[in-house]
Amino acid sequence: MTGFIPKEKLSAYERWEVAAFDEAEQAAANTALDVAPEPEAEPEPEPDPEPVIALQDEPPVIFPTAAEIEQMHVDAHQQGYDAGYEEGIAKARDAAAQIDTLMSNLQHALHELDQQVAEQLLSTSVEIAKQVIRQSLKIKPEWLIPVVKEAIATLHPHQGHPLLIAHPKDAVLIRSHLGEQLSHTNWKIIEDASITPGGCRVELGASEVDATLESRWQRVLESIGVSQEWLSDEG
Repeated sequence: MTGFIPKEKLSAYERWEVAAFDEAEQAAANTALDVAPEPEAEPEPEPDPEPVIALQDEPPVIFPTAAEIEQMHVDAHQQGYDAGYEEGIAKARDAAAQIDTLMSNLQHALHELDQQVAEQLLSTSVEIAKQVIRQSLKIKPEWLIPVVKEAIATLHPHQGHPLLIAHPKDAVLIRSHLGEQLSHTNWKIIEDASITPGGCRVELGASEVDATLESRWQRVLESIGVSQEWLSDEG
């Protein structure tokens, strides 16, 4: 029986043979057992290297100086002042325009008010004058006599038959004051109730003098720029 020789004491050739034998024996055993050898694992692909980005040198940060900061502050203050000044000027102009419009409207309103007041005062004055004349003619009907004298003097009748037309009440008054004078110049007094007391009308042919109260009143009002008719409540 051959004794066991340690592997360390074998020669190189002997060790090779033993190793080769061991590998052959292992292969035979695997074949016998019909076991396929495990495939060798494929090596995992290495990741692509990250692209290298070349870094550029950044410019250095330059901070403003104290003088530049002060100048920026002054410029910003001036710009704000200019903007506020322009805005203030624009608002002042708008306010002035509004005030002008307001004053113009006020003056126009005052003018219209003055005109209305003046017209109202004039209308009131005219009405008062009308009432005074009516009352005066009632109290002093002889005020008609100067009117009659002026009317008959306007015609200067030398021929024909002049007519003096008056209210019946006034005809009595005229005869008592001017009856004798009128008869010497051939004047004939005609009574007409349609003529308002206090007035008269004289006629000579185609000539006529209207001295009625309405006509005299209208001439007075036209001289002051007022148009108003005389309304009589007497018959």
